[in-house]
Amino acid sequence: MSDPFYADALSKRRQATANAMNRIKNSIQRIPDVTNEKLFEAIIAPHKGKVVLVDLWNTWCGPCRAALKRNEPLKENELSDKDIVWIYIADVSSDINQYNNLISNINGLHYLLNEEQIKYLRSQFEVDGIPYYILVDRKGNAKGHPDFRDPSKFVKGIKTALKEK
Repeated sequence: MSDPFYADALSKRRQATANAMNRIKNSIQRIPDVTNEKLFEAIIAPHKGKVVLVDLWNTWCGPCRAALKRNEPLKENELSDKDIVWIYIADVSSDINQYNNLISNINGLHYLLNEEQIKYLRSQFEVDGIPYYILVDRKGNAKGHPDFRDPSKFVKGIKTALKEK
């Protein structure tokens, strides 16, 4: 390309695309090779001693996408803490292209579960809809929090868990 303006713009676009692809590659986690009954434990096991927030969502869920957009800035502000691990779990009902595009802007660890895995997880935590949040305290106790759909309860609940030792 001979026009420096377009060459520069194209170069910047290529770099932005490469950066986004690296973020996706680094954030998508391998599903542990365990039974459905042990899957949740295996996902949170590497994060013992930390507060883990698990967000169940899907690309086709409007309220999920709104919550993701609302909650993402909290990681840099009110909930900026190295002791919080952010885990996002979607399932194969999500459009894979939308999924890859969306997670490139969501800082955290991402898991894409199959139908059987998500069905078990939903029954394990009595999920009544999405978005749905599971908070794991520093001791590894996990509790579902449909009330975290309320932004004030979301922040307060995580801050409370951080204070507990």
